[in-house]
Amino acid sequence: MENGKPVMLKAEVNGKHKHSNLGHSAKKRIADSGATYVRIYWHDYTSSAKCRVIPASRILQHFDEQEDKPGPVPFTISITKASLGMLPTDVLAPGVTGTGSYVLRPDWDTLRQGPAPNHMSCYADFHEQDGSAAALCPRGVLRRAVSHAARIAGLEFLVGFEVEFTLVQRTDDPANKYRMIPHDGHAWSMARSLAVLGPSGSASAVADDILGALGKAGIAVEQFHAEGAPGQYEAVLPPQAPLGACDTLLHARQVIESVAAAHGFRATLHPRPFPSSLGTGSHAHLSIASRGGDDPRVYERFYGGVLAHFRAVFAFTNAHPASYERMVDGLWAGGRWVTWGADNKETPLRKCRDSHWEVKVMDGMANPHLALAALIYAGTEGAAEFTWGDCEVDPAKLSGEQRRALGIREQFPANLAESLEALQSDGAMVRLFGKEVVERYVAVKTAEMELFYSIPEESRRMWVMERY
Repeated sequence: MENGKPVMLKAEVNGKHKHSNLGHSAKKRIADSGATYVRIYWHDYTSSAKCRVIPASRILQHFDEQEDKPGPVPFTISITKASLGMLPTDVLAPGVTGTGSYVLRPDWDTLRQGPAPNHMSCYADFHEQDGSAAALCPRGVLRRAVSHAARIAGLEFLVGFEVEFTLVQRTDDPANKYRMIPHDGHAWSMARSLAVLGPSGSASAVADDILGALGKAGIAVEQFHAEGAPGQYEAVLPPQAPLGACDTLLHARQVIESVAAAHGFRATLHPRPFPSSLGTGSHAHLSIASRGGDDPRVYERFYGGVLAHFRAVFAFTNAHPASYERMVDGLWAGGRWVTWGADNKETPLRKCRDSHWEVKVMDGMANPHLALAALIYAGTEGAAEFTWGDCEVDPAKLSGEQRRALGIREQFPANLAESLEALQSDGAMVRLFGKEVVERYVAVKTAEMELFYSIPEESRRMWVMERY
């Protein structure tokens, strides 16, 4: 906001009725919900969830003032341009200044209840002062990728995410702020893992409240179960169009974090919160929903493009130095080798059925808008020939000769610095994302690495768990 007042944009000539209809729908939903506040969210280049809280009465007043006007003005707020170049400590990445501001416009289609009582939430898009889309906006980047795929190849997609998170207990020790929850043999899909966690509460109560809150937010969870690490759980989200899938994922995480906190737990997305346990991912399921998408000639070209550019994509799907603690062989995380397998959970790209494939090498430190844009851009670029054979075992256990026979020639980068190098050296991906986006992303991630490694090694894990 500028001096506490919303910044108004001129309504686009061709979008007057759309803005009017969306505003009327949003007004009714906010009023009917009885919400006191509306959170306007954005997700930045460090994958930090940011928001501004606006009194619902202020938004309703704006809608009342704009009702029946021939050119209704959308509700917007002003946000510094530094917001897309900021580290989790509020320090700016090199080359980013505090000069200038974006206009943040809520997407009322994303309006949902929660994550806290009496709150509603929505996601927003960054615009320049003249109303044009901001090139660096993560949601805008994904929109461009989806539009590019439709225009170039006639492709449309459905995407469903798996929300993995780990519940940890708070302690009074500043050096070890979180600890593993007490458990009686916590294991994957184990029923007893929904029994008592400890004196602070039970997973049954947390799970019930999480599922209830997600239901109230209109998020239809398909499955919920215990994962392999102590305190680790997963909610399977429904398939949606790419942008909606990302927004749903991010809101689900906010709900989970809020409910867990109400029960005295911390829900963390740290890729490997405890070195002795399995990691926490954010797997993405992609299907080609356009006509002919289940034709092998279509989906093999697409996933061949993903494989061909996977090392560059990795910079977006494993976007933090801590991500590489999870990305090792034999940890059910997809491993180090660039390959695929039919229903093989030890490969980074798992073919489920026809055009439905799962991307396993992604975690909660990734900005999902940027990560999904990378996958769509890479797939749309395509591969002239699908040269990778079906890997039926853990590729790390194959001999060099066996890997070569399957066309497995490359390993993923071993750390974020190598991933950023792979991105910058992939001319096609730089062209598709645009030089401005890639340069900003690399600048932020490079500064983020320097910040992370400046923290004493024994404190890094807690530092990340505090923030993710």
